[in-house]
Amino acid sequence: MKKYWTSSFLFLFLTLIGVPSPTFSKEPAVSGQGSSSFLQACLPRLHMKQGICVVLGPLPDQQVSQINRLIEQTQFQIYFQSSDAAQLAELRKLADQRGYLGSRLFADAGTNNAIALASNLADVVLVPGPLKNDQTRAEILRVLRPQGTAYHSEGELTKPIPTGNDDWTHPYHRPDNNPQSEDQNARAPYRTQFLADPKFSPMPEVSVAAGGKVFKAFGHIAHKQNQNAILNTLMCINAFNGTILWKRPLPEGFMIHRNTMIGTPDALYMADDESCKIIDSETGKIRDEIVIDQKFSDGPVWKWMGMQDGVLYALVGNKEVKVDTQKSARRGLGHWPWGMWKGHDYSDPKNAFGFGRTFVAIDIKNKQILWHFKDQDYIDSRGVCMKSGRIFYYCPDKFLACLETKKGKQLWKNNDPKLLASIGSNQRAQHYVTGYATTTYLKCSNDYLFFAGPQRLHLVSASAADGYLMWEKEHGNLQLVLRKDGIYAAGPKETGMKLDYATGDALAALPTRRACTRATGSVDSIFFRTRGGTVRLETATDSAQHIAPMRPPCQDGVIVSNGLLYWGPWMCGCELSLYGHISLGPEQNSSTPAAQTPPRLTRYKDQLETVEPLSASEQDWTAFRGDARQSSSTDVAIPVKTEQAWTTKVVSNALPTAPVVAGDLIFVGDRNGAISAFDLEGKPVWKRYTGGAIYYPPTIAQDRLFVGSADGRVYAYAARTGEPLWSFRVAPTVRWIPVYGKLISTWPVSGGVVVHDNTLYAAAGIAHFDGTHLVALDPASGELKQENNTSGVLSPTVNSGISLQGSLYVADDELRFLAGGVYELARYDLKTLKCLNTPRSEVTSQYRTAFYPYYPEYGKYLSIEHTLADRRELVHDASYEGSVFTNLTLKEALPPGAPKEKKEVARWLSMQARRTGQAIKRKNLWEDQQQRRFTSFIVSPQTLLTAGHPDQQPEKPFLTAIDIGEGTDLWSHPLPALAVKGGTAIDSHGRIFVTLENGQLCCFTPE
Repeated sequence: MKKYWTSSFLFLFLTLIGVPSPTFSKEPAVSGQGSSSFLQACLPRLHMKQGICVVLGPLPDQQVSQINRLIEQTQFQIYFQSSDAAQLAELRKLADQRGYLGSRLFADAGTNNAIALASNLADVVLVPGPLKNDQTRAEILRVLRPQGTAYHSEGELTKPIPTGNDDWTHPYHRPDNNPQSEDQNARAPYRTQFLADPKFSPMPEVSVAAGGKVFKAFGHIAHKQNQNAILNTLMCINAFNGTILWKRPLPEGFMIHRNTMIGTPDALYMADDESCKIIDSETGKIRDEIVIDQKFSDGPVWKWMGMQDGVLYALVGNKEVKVDTQKSARRGLGHWPWGMWKGHDYSDPKNAFGFGRTFVAIDIKNKQILWHFKDQDYIDSRGVCMKSGRIFYYCPDKFLACLETKKGKQLWKNNDPKLLASIGSNQRAQHYVTGYATTTYLKCSNDYLFFAGPQRLHLVSASAADGYLMWEKEHGNLQLVLRKDGIYAAGPKETGMKLDYATGDALAALPTRRACTRATGSVDSIFFRTRGGTVRLETATDSAQHIAPMRPPCQDGVIVSNGLLYWGPWMCGCELSLYGHISLGPEQNSSTPAAQTPPRLTRYKDQLETVEPLSASEQDWTAFRGDARQSSSTDVAIPVKTEQAWTTKVVSNALPTAPVVAGDLIFVGDRNGAISAFDLEGKPVWKRYTGGAIYYPPTIAQDRLFVGSADGRVYAYAARTGEPLWSFRVAPTVRWIPVYGKLISTWPVSGGVVVHDNTLYAAAGIAHFDGTHLVALDPASGELKQENNTSGVLSPTVNSGISLQGSLYVADDELRFLAGGVYELARYDLKTLKCLNTPRSEVTSQYRTAFYPYYPEYGKYLSIEHTLADRRELVHDASYEGSVFTNLTLKEALPPGAPKEKKEVARWLSMQARRTGQAIKRKNLWEDQQQRRFTSFIVSPQTLLTAGHPDQQPEKPFLTAIDIGEGTDLWSHPLPALAVKGGTAIDSHGRIFVTLENGQLCCFTPE
């Protein structure tokens, strides 16, 4: 043991983060042939071959190519970090050539005592050498997920599960149906752990978590096209980094929204209308199943399950209403109609969902039935729960009863009229305000039973000792979380409150819960839905915090397990800015210690004042959509006739950015992290790599090229030669996380960069709770002029603020971008970077976004509202989710002094104008009747250049010039693929450049 860990420093670190001592292998060194074959020798020793693998460099000579073998023989995403710049460049180039860069391989500069990943992410760490540095050992242990393994030249070590982690084994945490986690590590404040697929979910959705895995079952109704792919699907997901480990189909016709899913460290128990399948958690294969002999039951259908102390308890019975799988052809992110659930009215208990008459107890080891109990009446599984050796169950309008679990003996049965009258008949529910008819409505503690939920008119408490009524409250549509200090009842309007167990007296008022989603609890918080986002009720202070970008998913709420919190995926798009399977974890110890973080500014050469001139023209297209204002306009005349001059491939396996043009060069970035320069004949001139994806195009100024990268940095190059000049880390520290198939910084520079008035502006961040960071830099030297690190929390009262959800631009002497749900636009003073938004302290959101870097299929359509010199206006609105648009029109000028119509910047509310009309009616001078959608515009004095496709025909993309005066097409070219967002550029000579979603760059010249 002393051989590997000799310093007390490491053990102090382990104690501070609550992790037991690591497990050490006594096996021989990984490579018996020295470090030259280390990676190859590791392959057969790996306990798993998918997820995230870290390789720490520098590698011995001739070893870079072995990383490609590691990629080819595993399914890992590999993060390589090295202080050897030449080796890093070699690996990036090789990975780019083989199509791995930015998808399977991510590489960045750094030392091994400051690993760029967030904590608890890596499944495997490979170190081709001995572990002699205490800081490196501590860093390896930090980035490894629990039960992850590090291999080094002298052995291996495995990270243990931290003390205090809890599993969420049943759909409501435990069979008592109380969604209160016991996890001691999932504490505020939080940092994002991962954002992952699937982004959208069919209805319904049921989740459990155990053994470092999250299991999700997806149901039978898709309300949008994006949900079709996972109808009737079961998924197993790595709980720490979001990797989907396996999928398997679920039987169609069985309604899954019930308690028939239990997760354990080694298996998932998943029951349906035939049996309980025991599914191996590692492989997803059914290794056994439990079938109930019909002599015990009315039928084979599993209605409810609970597990305690090695015994599986179940309610089984009759066959039920079969639900129909419903695919959707509707576009867009979310929003869906209710009342589509066949059988949700529960009209007949003999075939209603979850009604049965027989309880069974089964020994898990030998599948033997230990006892069975059959009632003459039908029991509603929504009204079944279990705790401390007792099963409580309810027969609607007839009785409440209790079984002891040892032998299945009925302890009591209560049909007291006063009790039954208070509980009342089941309501139909299944409404966006009340919630789901299928929701469980009975919870228990050791002493009390509680009836509450969307089907209940009253909140009722009964004694667990005999079932007699204790007290009742007027409102029943409450989502309960039972804690030691009281009952947290989240409800609509003013009905939410904290209650005393014994009396039901109100102890405190709670913020309003919006609509259907259930409440859940962590050790220090209660989570439920608000209008836009999530309420986090901090129980120690009874204060309401706002997590604005995402709300608890419809059926699950926030799942708390493995020291982490989990949201999503979603069925709808209600005032959200993040979609997907999202995990947050505790901020404490979530990244490299500050003392080990590398400096922010890196200079790649000593002399930065002058670079080789580019000879750019003032009329060149030097920034996204033309200029710092994103005006999409030019003084250059669009050619009357054009022909395609050439086409070249920029990237083969990722989206390129829009092009920019300056001098005699065209520049394009891509989502693999490369910047490429081409000459006017389409020939490559130079290519450079950043550490992360490039989502928006470079900006050209002062003969330099500036680009923002998802690695959290801004890079400067000599535009003519591609010589690296400097880089500046906008992100507060080095912390990479998985984001929809890529590894990027928690604070990516994802909105591009803007150069204005000899100052470069950049912003970094994803979500307000992580922090939003802005800098103003000197373009020549990279020196910091100003910064703002506080706008992520504009309102300390509710802990909410600005989220970076749009590209940066300058307007009215302000720096702006879309700001997420609470604030429509983020606004900053250009000189001081002071945030100009008025803080809002309400726990609510009203704006929707789908940020193009993370959701390119939705954020790619552009709107235009361009006022011509004579005050006529070109207008086209495209909704943020891509499902709704208005025809391109030329409108007459507004009357002098008339106010301009206010439209939401993300173009959601503006769609109402088509139905309600405008405040001031304006004549359409012409309207495009071809039902076209657009991804790019360039406005010249006489001509509008557009790229897009006809509605419902994305397979017919075009580049078209439209006469602004007449509204007629002057010319049109079919394109081999759709132009990317803002993907057209024009130079001072009228040459047109287009980047396409298939990775091509095209050039069109005047005939």
